Amino acid sequence: MKYVLGLFDGEIDVIRKIEDLKVAGYDPSKMTAITKDADVFLTIQRRTEANVETAGPSVKEKVKSIFTREKPVKDALVDFGLPETEAEKYHKEIAKEKVLLVTDEQLLDNV
Repeated sequence: MKYVLGLFDGEIDVIRKIEDLKVAGYDPSKMTAITKDADVFLTIQRRTEANVETAGPSVKEKVKSIFTREKPVKDALVDFGLPETEAEKYHKEIAKEKVLLVTDEQLLDNV
């Protein structure tokens, strides 16, 4: 199961959150930042120990979605491990250049 840590406006905010959680004792390698922006992807990948995934659809998925009206980003989020209701909510925000941060471990409420 995946736990959402937050939705961020850019890579700096995500990097700060990852570093804060690392200081609090959480393992960055169990965190994943999901973005559709290649530059954001590379920046987070270079500056943290967290995993980074792109939610941007491939050319094949874009063409397929035109004909099937599927939402490839949403499908990628569901395949990643988010419940469909959360995937529906977050895929629209990722499309607006936001970055989603998730983890494999449930965090304490005070973090």
